[in-house]
Amino acid sequence: MAVQWRAGARAAGVLVALATTAGLAGCAGQPGAAAVVDGTAIPTADVSAALEELAPWFQGVTTTNVLAVLVQEPTVVELAAEKGVGVSDEDAEALLAQVVQQKVQGATATFTDPSLAVARYSIAYTNLQGLPEDEGIGEEIDARLRELDVEVNPRFASLEDGNQVADPVPAPWLVASSAPVPDDSAEPTPEPSPSAS
Repeated sequence: MAVQWRAGARAAGVLVALATTAGLAGCAGQPGAAAVVDGTAIPTADVSAALEELAPWFQGVTTTNVLAVLVQEPTVVELAAEKGVGVSDEDAEALLAQVVQQKVQGATATFTDPSLAVARYSIAYTNLQGLPEDEGIGEEIDARLRELDVEVNPRFASLEDGNQVADPVPAPWLVASSAPVPDDSAEPTPEPSPSAS
């Protein structure tokens, strides 16, 4: 009888583990994805590559803001092209080369597609803001972003109203460890009393 119970408990444990794994793997719709936008995955490797390549040259580069830009880049670049102020990969490469030269004269750096996407976004957004009729551009970008089907991996970010990517929200079942707070009081530390042997 005990053997049957163990087999049942083991099977239940395996099912719970499988359900948990499937739930966590499916958080972003596709395994290995930091986000999925209209069915297209943004791999975690792309976020990591852009973060690693851009951090030495740009202040304040975070996982969340790199992911936010990678989510929005196709929409912003497409709108810039429609408005006649499009951007090319060559423009993106030139911008990144210029930033590297400004930071360290004579330095060179190699950037992969995810970093070029960040640069394309930056140029396209700047170009759109420079248009004479730029007052409605922000609203148009916002409207287009709201139409996207966006899922984000909760390890990387959270999704707010209008498909805006924000910092990740800690899972409610995780408890943050609290480090002991140093006590600057003048109270002496208790000492053990001598034993009466």
